[in-house]
Amino acid sequence: MNPEMTKKEPRSRLNPISEQGMLPIRKSTEVTAGSLYWIPVSDVPVYGREQYWLRRFFDELHAVLTKENKLRQESFLQMKLTAPLGHVKDTLHKNQMRLMPLMGLGRRPNGKLPPIPTEEDLEPILKGKMKFDFNEYVADYMFWFLERDEQWKRELFLGYGGYTMIYLPPDPATTPPPIPDYPAIREMQAFKHFDMDSLWEATFLLGDSFREKSKKVFGKGLEEEASFEGLTFILPYWRARDFQAAPVDELAEWFTVFDVFIAESPDDRGILMASKDDLDTVLVEILEKMRQDGEFHPVYEMERKQS
Repeated sequence: MNPEMTKKEPRSRLNPISEQGMLPIRKSTEVTAGSLYWIPVSDVPVYGREQYWLRRFFDELHAVLTKENKLRQESFLQMKLTAPLGHVKDTLHKNQMRLMPLMGLGRRPNGKLPPIPTEEDLEPILKGKMKFDFNEYVADYMFWFLERDEQWKRELFLGYGGYTMIYLPPDPATTPPPIPDYPAIREMQAFKHFDMDSLWEATFLLGDSFREKSKKVFGKGLEEEASFEGLTFILPYWRARDFQAAPVDELAEWFTVFDVFIAESPDDRGILMASKDDLDTVLVEILEKMRQDGEFHPVYEMERKQS
């Protein structure tokens, strides 16, 4: 970006970087410990060609980040997104046996766990004088999906405003020894009714070092809460301004939990991508590959051509 132009432009949260090939993605100029990117969406939920474009983009990014087993992905869904009746809740219930959801906490900056309501709190609600506020009494819990098919999970939940993906190095403790391929074992009733190989793999995921590390980094100030020990993990529930307001040393600590953090952020009308390393070249190459395949962004391609 031209330094002279930067001096004249008003300060904004997320500015387009100069490379035309990066659009529609914007890169923040205010984050120095790592890189912060933003993919705009026209609406939430995302539908049609725009949803298809996002799925293809993240399929391509996933292939690059996990190449040669450098990083692996873990995926999460905000629980409150599944509370109302609707497609997301139905999808979760329909597939929960395969998804194997495990509950943890999504935490806003310095967020506290809501108190357990007292009889006095509930009395006006029970008498119909006040509506029950789900957000006031229920924390921002998240589901961690132990199922390993990441593309399938993105097809189920990406685009509805509450999906989070993190990329982090593989943990050897999560790699189980294979179940012996003996007929006497494979013919057991459990193997006929359940995917025992996936269940076996999921069992070892419970020993993932990410769990305790996430609680140490993102659970500061909650250690004395009664439910803290029972939390499986804690992930940040941030908006762009939370990244940009964080001190450099705090950001650096966040990136000890993951290398790449990707989260849908309806408040920012888009998807945030925070990375410990610069992803500019990777993103440009993916977008160029998609354009060569005729997969232009259905909403923001005109902006790129006019820039």
